[in-house]
Amino acid sequence: MDLKSGNLYWTNTFKETPSYPFVEEDMECDVVIIGAGVSGACTAYELKDSGLDVILIDKRTVAAGSSSANTGLLQYSNDQLLHEAIQSFGKKAAVDHYWRCFDAISRLRDEIVPSLPIDPEMIMRDSLFFATDEDEIETIQKEYSALKEAGFEVEYLEEDEMKKWLPFSREAAIITKGDAEVNPYKLTHGLVKAASDAGVRIYEQTEVFLKKAGEGGVVIRAAGGHLIKAKKAIFAQGYETQETIKEKNAVIESSYAVVTNPIDDLSFWKDNVMIWESARPYFYARTTADKRIVMGGLDEPTPNPDIRDQKMIAKSDELIKEVENWFPQLRGTIQADYGWSGSFAHTHDGQPIIGQYDRVPNSYFLLGYGGNGIVYSLFLSKLIVRHIIGEKDAAFSFYSKERIYEPEVI
Repeated sequence: MDLKSGNLYWTNTFKETPSYPFVEEDMECDVVIIGAGVSGACTAYELKDSGLDVILIDKRTVAAGSSSANTGLLQYSNDQLLHEAIQSFGKKAAVDHYWRCFDAISRLRDEIVPSLPIDPEMIMRDSLFFATDEDEIETIQKEYSALKEAGFEVEYLEEDEMKKWLPFSREAAIITKGDAEVNPYKLTHGLVKAASDAGVRIYEQTEVFLKKAGEGGVVIRAAGGHLIKAKKAIFAQGYETQETIKEKNAVIESSYAVVTNPIDDLSFWKDNVMIWESARPYFYARTTADKRIVMGGLDEPTPNPDIRDQKMIAKSDELIKEVENWFPQLRGTIQADYGWSGSFAHTHDGQPIIGQYDRVPNSYFLLGYGGNGIVYSLFLSKLIVRHIIGEKDAAFSFYSKERIYEPEVI
């Protein structure tokens, strides 16, 4: 699958990347992870101290798929807002999910990032979520109430108060605390390098195919005919996983992003708060370590990569215009130094998935689909690893495709 096209920004921030060999022989292991994007990287990191023999393999180089096109906003708020999730899954399940996202960001900051050999440029940020128009004010009010009641640190902003944060204002907005921004390319490489240093075997530029999955384990055939035999397999191929299992709850769409030229003075943007809006599809923005603006959005149901890429220039122009609409003082001074299009997946019910399928025994499919892909990968990978080593966690069942919720344990 052609996952992304265009002029990517993150790959230019880290050019001296570690390299890993390709498969040249038959191998055996306890666990094989297919996919070395952020999902596979998180899984390898979680398994590195398990005592299991682990192989991580990718048909590209590390982080060369969708992870290099991720815009790196880490938020506990989801595309499915909390008050919407409560309607879908009940209050306890929805609130638990939101706290799980919050805790994943906190754990990344406190435990994971300090252990990485590559700095992923993680910075804690507040997020500002605003009503696109007056019809959306009620949405903001409902979300504020739901978050406040759930115990999150959240602040309601009326129009005059929002002007203290940004040079544009809307009638209603909320500030959430506990989010972060990250360089997704460096994060993925850092996780993989940490796993490699701990003994996980990493292989790049080796395409693999599922040959057999049975009660005795899984056999993967690598390009060149070499076989990898494993007791368990974890498929962490992102959106390409749909080529294997055709999950009915998943929808593949297209998304677009630009990164501007560096901007010397960003003082008009208080605390570089991350921004997103209530409209669907929505625009969102953040800054980078070298003082650029990332603007993303314009998602649409265009799974065909050729059609997606044909629209890239027009979409980039539209994104730059939106930057100028939000920040009129930049009008005429900014351009898209980088711009790309990419495949993007979400689920019909708004939740990520840990897939297990009868026709593929001893296998897990990590589907961190939605606007919070990195956050989802952080805790889904941990749930899968706990399941493999025999530690019960009821949350595993909630993220399974069956959506079984066990409130007394989760």
